[in-house]
Amino acid sequence: MRRALLWTGMSWLLLPVALADVGDNSVGMNLHIGPQSFIDAAADLGVGWVRMDANWFALEPSRDGYDWGWLDASVDRATAAGLRVFLTLGYTPAWVARHGDSDGDPGNDCPDDSLDWADFVADAVTHYRARGVTHFGLWNEPNLGQFFEGTVEEYVSLIVLPGAAALRGVCADCKVLGPDLANVGDCDDYLERVLQLAGRGAFDIITHHSYNGFSETGWQIWDGDGFINVLDDQRFPFTRRDLRQLLDAAGYNGEVWITETGYRATPIGDATNENLQATYVRRVLEEQLKRAWYTASFFYEICDCGVDQPGCTIDGFGLMRPTAGQFDTRRFPQDFRLKPAFLLLRQFIADHPEITGREPPPQCGDGIDNDRDGLTDLEDRGCTSATDNDESDDPARARLDAYCLEARPVLDGDLGEFGPEGWITLPASAWHGTEPLGAGDLSVRLSARWTAEGLFFGVEVQDDVHDNSHPPADLWQGDSVQLAFDVGRNGGLAYDSTDDHEINFALSNDLPATFRYRGPSGASDDFGLAVLRREDRTSYEIRIGPTALPGLALAAGSLSNFSFLVNDADGAGRVGWMEWTPGIGMAKAPAYYARLPCPPPVAAASSPTGEATPGLTPGATRGPTVLTLPPTPVMTGGATLVATRHPTRT
Repeated sequence: MRRALLWTGMSWLLLPVALADVGDNSVGMNLHIGPQSFIDAAADLGVGWVRMDANWFALEPSRDGYDWGWLDASVDRATAAGLRVFLTLGYTPAWVARHGDSDGDPGNDCPDDSLDWADFVADAVTHYRARGVTHFGLWNEPNLGQFFEGTVEEYVSLIVLPGAAALRGVCADCKVLGPDLANVGDCDDYLERVLQLAGRGAFDIITHHSYNGFSETGWQIWDGDGFINVLDDQRFPFTRRDLRQLLDAAGYNGEVWITETGYRATPIGDATNENLQATYVRRVLEEQLKRAWYTASFFYEICDCGVDQPGCTIDGFGLMRPTAGQFDTRRFPQDFRLKPAFLLLRQFIADHPEITGREPPPQCGDGIDNDRDGLTDLEDRGCTSATDNDESDDPARARLDAYCLEARPVLDGDLGEFGPEGWITLPASAWHGTEPLGAGDLSVRLSARWTAEGLFFGVEVQDDVHDNSHPPADLWQGDSVQLAFDVGRNGGLAYDSTDDHEINFALSNDLPATFRYRGPSGASDDFGLAVLRREDRTSYEIRIGPTALPGLALAAGSLSNFSFLVNDADGAGRVGWMEWTPGIGMAKAPAYYARLPCPPPVAAASSPTGEATPGLTPGATRGPTVLTLPPTPVMTGGATLVATRHPTRT
């Protein structure tokens, strides 16, 4: 049996993975703060972004006593130069109640609760959104004790979830970035845990730091992970998992930014190492351009730190080095020596305008509804990746024919009346969970029929454990079936109030149970349900009456859009589900439903021997769409539970 965390209590943070946007390519520079010379240098390079430090302890040195001025000046200079700003929020003020102080520095301590942090995030985002900033990171390298002395659980519960909620609460168009982990130690386990606890929708963009090398810069496989190993090529089965593995396992397919990367060229002034630094910059950008999901690289850093900070232990990462003047008054370029890496980056950007999004992006990455179907970029069914340049080539929708029955079936849980035609079986790939399906764990097939008295569905589920004891509104948390309809076939990425329906059917506490989650005003709960559980198989026989789906004519030629899923619980709560098309489990998105036509009655085809196909009306010339009910079979063993419910919806 599988035991996996699929949901968090913060369900409002979940985003539909299939709908995540992938943006244009970008290049950025780490500045920390922005004197005019740094801003001029970044603009000269042609980068689109700069990353700056929005340190909590400096911006709010006392509770509600904000000092915005020093950072305002940097942000204003950057935006005036046409640069976009990514602000990293973090580092605890001394006045905050906190714990974990092992070094006498409050900045890396963990707050005792999230209230002060959430207030700061809301105030900082409100202040800097007014100055054009939309992208905010939640802390820096929390997996290193020198930056955060809390646990990963505390990082998520005290920093990520309340920070993301505060940010989104004051800025609908702002983006939450993180977790900005250092690629050292067990960072793969840390990231996995963050994604499990926070949910894949906590961050709009996943950010990560990697200073790992390339063979062209002297890296060899026994030195540890290389840059490409970090991205999507695990070095060995026993070494750290790569980002792509971790993100795929979590169901995340949005953007990834490498927000710190670089090469330390030391000894200072050494020509060989400065040329290797330039090679490193080139190789990073080449790898970015190979991957649609990796969309931004921020180089560390714009300028060497050792001239202004003699005690700096990371001198040499800068792409330029001061040669004259003071920190705040230097002029670019005359007061700096531009290293080969600076010159290479500037030329690379000039030669590859796509790295900053200056060329028209492909249709599936341009933020425009090019085929006017109401869906944009990766939301569009015609987009296979962010580099796809045709939104209009939507694949044919899946289809389930609801064949016409000559008479209403008896609701008894036996599905023999449905006959052999028109069943769909969900493949293993329809499973949504964090572990593979086990043998005998879950398989699903479904068939649909119609008469003038309603739509009928037969669902057969093979499952080693049947577990549901939930009240009606929570049936989805146990083994159950959810059916969803878009009667007007008008799609959309959320349910509307006119013709969208979602209904749950279950065997709960050994009794059939139903619950309507969605439906327009006037839709009744005219449902019938019989459930039969025998050994490891559960059969659901469902009737949905005409008044339960207003607008759907139960007649030949009628058509609705439709999908379904089957929930799985193995004794300790819901562990996953199998879903036919997207649009129910991850997010309510009727745009992705399949077709459910009611074909007109025709006679059934004869078999090659000239005999009528069993269960069908003889004399057909094509496709079986009129089914004749066989006699109800005699049940042996097991128990039949039947409930037909016709309450009036109020």
